[in-house]
Amino acid sequence: GNGPFTVFAPDNEAFTASGITSSVVEGLTADQLKDILLYHTLESRVNAASIPTAANTAVKTANGKDVYVTKNNNGVFVNGWKVDQADIMASNGIIHSIERVLMPAAGNIVQVAQGNTNLSYLVAAVLRASQGSTNVAQVLGSAGPFTVFAPTNQAFIDAGFPTIAAIQAADPNTLASILTYHVIGARAFSSDLSNGQSLATVNGEAITVELGNTAAVKGKSNTTASRITGMNVMASNGVVHIIDRVLLP
Repeated sequence: GNGPFTVFAPDNEAFTASGITSSVVEGLTADQLKDILLYHTLESRVNAASIPTAANTAVKTANGKDVYVTKNNNGVFVNGWKVDQADIMASNGIIHSIERVLMPAAGNIVQVAQGNTNLSYLVAAVLRASQGSTNVAQVLGSAGPFTVFAPTNQAFIDAGFPTIAAIQAADPNTLASILTYHVIGARAFSSDLSNGQSLATVNGEAITVELGNTAAVKGKSNTTASRITGMNVMASNGVVHIIDRVLLP
């Protein structure tokens, strides 16, 4: 097209950092590739100065899905990822170089978890918890937005659930109380987190953000903070951060 366009352009390092190798790209269908490229494109010219100083302004991309643009003292962020070079002029628009590839949501939070083999214990826990008095699966599938800190399979094993069968044998209401402690009732990308910040969870208790050499969150009853090992995974109803420890209220 003739434009004008705004493109958020990941450089080669951004592809590597996002785990997207040439073989991954070759494995994508033309439609999937088009979907990803259009998700980096706005159908108007937006320079850095015209971006409002605000958190998570929803902006419609050329593929029809929203990206969330934040501008604060630390810079400009899209879906939590930093724009490392703004306002590169092109004949038919403007380019902003960005530190990661922006991946469109693969579905809601439950569907995103189901699509990640490293979160199969979490999926089992959500299903088991939903057999009690709180339908956790229904909550996480609703409009939201939510932020979920998603413990890996190893995190559940370390927390005393050696197998999925152990999760299926656990008390649903106990699981629901733990799982809702991993959910924030708002969209919080990494760019929204600050050191020492207290995040109110759906469980009613708070977790604490620790930003040092690594980003981490700590539950009230945890002796050690849980490292955030994967950030800013988009869902249609929020965002998921992968963590290496189960948070204990």
